Amino acid sequence: EVLGRRDAGLFVGDPHALLRSSPWYRAMLSPLLVSVGCVDTPAAANVRAWLSAGTTMLPPEALDDKVIFSSEMSTLRGASAYSAAATRWDADAAALLKPYRTSVSRLVPLDGQRVAVRWRAAWDPASLAWAPPLARLLGWEIERFDLDPEVVSNFRWMAIFELFAAALRTRVLRLPAASVEGRAVYCLEEGRCVAHEESLDLVRTADSGRLRNRRAAENIAEFLDVARRPDGSEPEEWAAAVRARVLSGVPGAGALHLEPSEVRCARINAPIALVIVPVFSSAQDPSEGVFALGCFALVAACAVRLSAGVIGGEATTEAFGEGGVAVCEEIGARRSVDFSQCVSDLF
Repeated sequence: EVLGRRDAGLFVGDPHALLRSSPWYRAMLSPLLVSVGCVDTPAAANVRAWLSAGTTMLPPEALDDKVIFSSEMSTLRGASAYSAAATRWDADAAALLKPYRTSVSRLVPLDGQRVAVRWRAAWDPASLAWAPPLARLLGWEIERFDLDPEVVSNFRWMAIFELFAAALRTRVLRLPAASVEGRAVYCLEEGRCVAHEESLDLVRTADSGRLRNRRAAENIAEFLDVARRPDGSEPEEWAAAVRARVLSGVPGAGALHLEPSEVRCARINAPIALVIVPVFSSAQDPSEGVFALGCFALVAACAVRLSAGVIGGEATTEAFGEGGVAVCEEIGARRSVDFSQCVSDLF
């Protein structure tokens, strides 16, 4: 009606301003647009500004004195407790989960006072600290991928050598990322946060019994231990609670078992032969083949030495894939996701 009156020359001005000022808009259309995230709100603008510092916790100036933080594992009451915990969590994460980085993937106002945020925290696994220097030395790029938390991975030596063989061919080293994703709902009153509700995806996955990937389970356990342990809790008690919540029942997260050395040697020799032949066959001249073989020998030596220590400390008494999905049982089927899951078990 407003646009028709404007086209007929009967209305002068901004028709959208008139529409927004109408009772119909305020009563019906505005809440609908807010609910689907099409219209920003003052609460959403405030939360966006508060999170621009690169953290999922709010700064002191955003908090009401009676703010309550609640998650699956803990509850904090009051602005002082919230600020103290947030400061320590951010400092511990920056010091222990290097390089720790957070990002907001989506921010949507639920209504005039509540704002939902999807966020992600990521860092490089400590067991892969050798990868960036090696990649720089060899001129490789590092490509990170997320693990499927519901897939049980089988460790195979061949997968390790295929990883480095692929890196030699493509100059891209694909490694699993350590990451945690979650959802936060901030409730504001008079411009200050009175409630902060947080839920972590992997905790919910563990609660439902679908968390089966050891590395993903260890990622969420590490995050909870470093960046969500409340003040006043005993580290041993908190670690036991985290273990019972997210590690219990995950294949590979228990006591350790090593395969016989004869089997390991047999599995090592075959992949070496499979990798060396393609390297030499793809070389343009003898010097290039010698360089490639030298690089492969260096990488393989580092991998064997590292994996021996990692597997010696992280192998499982329960056969991977037993009662689950044997992702790497057939090495010939090399779909990227399955192959990445194979490799992820080493790290």
